[in-house]
Amino acid sequence: MRLRIDHLLATLRDRPEEILAAIDGDPLLLKREVNGLVLANATKALFTPLVEHQLFAKGIIYRRDPYRLVSLPLIKIYNLGERNVTVHDLVSLQVPGSRAHFLRKFDGTMIQRFQHDGRVYFSTRGMLEGVVLPTSEAQDEDAPPQARMFDYLAAARETARAMYPQLVEPWAELEGVTLILELLHPEARVITDYKGRRDLVLLAAFDTVRHAYWPYERLRRFADEHRLAATDAFSPGGPTLAEQIDSLLASLAGTDEEGTVLVVEHGDEVVYRVKVKSQDYLRMLKLMVRCTYPSTVEMLDGWPSFPDWPTFEAKLQALGSEKVPEELLGLYREHYDAFAAYLADCEILRARIQVRAEELRRNLSAQDSRAMRKEYAQRALREPCPPLFFSAFDGRLTVDRVRELFATHSEVREALRVTNT
Repeated sequence: MRLRIDHLLATLRDRPEEILAAIDGDPLLLKREVNGLVLANATKALFTPLVEHQLFAKGIIYRRDPYRLVSLPLIKIYNLGERNVTVHDLVSLQVPGSRAHFLRKFDGTMIQRFQHDGRVYFSTRGMLEGVVLPTSEAQDEDAPPQARMFDYLAAARETARAMYPQLVEPWAELEGVTLILELLHPEARVITDYKGRRDLVLLAAFDTVRHAYWPYERLRRFADEHRLAATDAFSPGGPTLAEQIDSLLASLAGTDEEGTVLVVEHGDEVVYRVKVKSQDYLRMLKLMVRCTYPSTVEMLDGWPSFPDWPTFEAKLQALGSEKVPEELLGLYREHYDAFAAYLADCEILRARIQVRAEELRRNLSAQDSRAMRKEYAQRALREPCPPLFFSAFDGRLTVDRVRELFATHSEVREALRVTNT
């Protein structure tokens, strides 16, 4: 696939109906629609673009009948080293008059702000203001705390209203322009610690008339003129691009900074973007991917009895900072607390069923064991959670038995609700 941005945008400009129809009909892309606007993004079945039109479908917004582009965030880009993206490729783009900028890569959430039919919209790659999620995609209460649904769009609009109110109102200068921003929010932290900073940082701007991204200097002037926060540029030393990349990575070593986006410009056009991520960030990201709620539960289940947090924390620290750096302890604590709350409710349910089961047993009229079991079964079937009553009758009602039947916290909470009579 071609990865030069100016070539891709020229195709979208010259053949919009063909490209947008391919996006609209692609079963590997998820479409959400509101007020005639369609947002397309990759489904979970599509890990990385396989064909060219999927490079655009990372939050593109369009209309149907006829197909026409409304807003475009940043096109899919790759890390240096992926998809045969090499320093040599970048060097080949350096022609007389070209410019290269090392822009800070923020570790937040991409937000696009655009105008349509006199209204301002905010969107992420996967969500557009006004879209109502189907029930199957509603908040998963069993997800670990940091993975539960955070309302990024509401946070983006609230941040804009508080800090940059001009962004929430139609703006003549931005008609036909998509602003691409990074939402930084303490409740939506990924890896980099921004010390509680809450902001919308301007990353790029896309002109839907010219089908081109603004060059960096124009973006900076616009931000300065309107007092918007904008991404800054690194100035790594070295006479060659390869040496500059090495210098930049060396300066980021030992920090939690994600890295940089190298942007190559020809004249007033952005022609290439590639991510250059620091090794420390990538290491932390790999560790975070492994630090999941299921993996934490698996570790805790390996203990003879459920440990308190200081004991578990000490065990994690004993694994060494390479496997569990200090920055991950907070994430493990969130998983630990979520599992502890689930176990506590499992115990409440077990105790409640045990008490009720003993009441049933005391009120049986049958005398021999076979008749007692039959009479008990008839009564237990009229109770909520009958399998737990049968386990209680046989002396096998334990927390583990409750977990077998109710594997998630929401299931246990629902069982507690229906048994609370």
